[in-house]
Amino acid sequence: MKYAQILCFSLAGLIMLTASGIGDEAVIASNFEYPDQGTIITDVFATGYYCVYNSEIAGRQTVTTTISNSSYTLKASFLFGGRGVAMQGTGRTSFDGDYIKYTGGAACFVRLTGANAGRNLDGQWVINPRVLRERYARIGITDFTGFGNLALLYPERATFSTCAAITGTSGQELFPWSSIAVDPSLIPLGQTLTIQFKNEADMLYNETDTIFRADDTGGAIKGRHIDIYLGEGRTAWEQWQQSGGNRHVDIYLAR
Repeated sequence: MKYAQILCFSLAGLIMLTASGIGDEAVIASNFEYPDQGTIITDVFATGYYCVYNSEIAGRQTVTTTISNSSYTLKASFLFGGRGVAMQGTGRTSFDGDYIKYTGGAACFVRLTGANAGRNLDGQWVINPRVLRERYARIGITDFTGFGNLALLYPERATFSTCAAITGTSGQELFPWSSIAVDPSLIPLGQTLTIQFKNEADMLYNETDTIFRADDTGGAIKGRHIDIYLGEGRTAWEQWQQSGGNRHVDIYLAR
């Protein structure tokens, strides 16, 4: 499952922003423009996340660890940082390598520097940044290049596994520009929906309306905020940026 995401890019300090819950300004009404649809949710904040490759994450410091009974030497930023596998949910050792899934244990992401250093993604104070760095030093990590200014609170407790494919909270395999992460209190898992891109066409299909399914959740996906699964590698993220990046959309729920 994706953590944030947030960041993640999804992707995350990089892409993950927490949207507010439904308020009075939200519009949920009968949809007459799309007769085969049920309701419309307007002004939803859409971000994107992707499956990161170890080789594409910045940073040289590596960690050798055993995952699913196999030994891997992977970048610290890939395993523990806000641009890595823990934020995106699943990463890959290389273009044709093994899928690595973050399975939990390390608690929240914490900012390392700046005005919000020591605080989590919700702005709450968590830990003295110096103490957090000392925790990483105890497991041999002193270089935070590629972390995206975010680090897991308890790196020594982080657990990972290998998997055959990228799956979401629903257990369904995720497909690029088809699967999204949602807040289940607003959009149920398994729900089919149409996303209307207001300002830019969906770059992948060159359409303003595209059908998606709610296959995943994320710790930073709250209220009127969705995270679109973009695919694998940095190219997928760049394509999202070129198409308009994070933006507000309208969602039409199927009956």
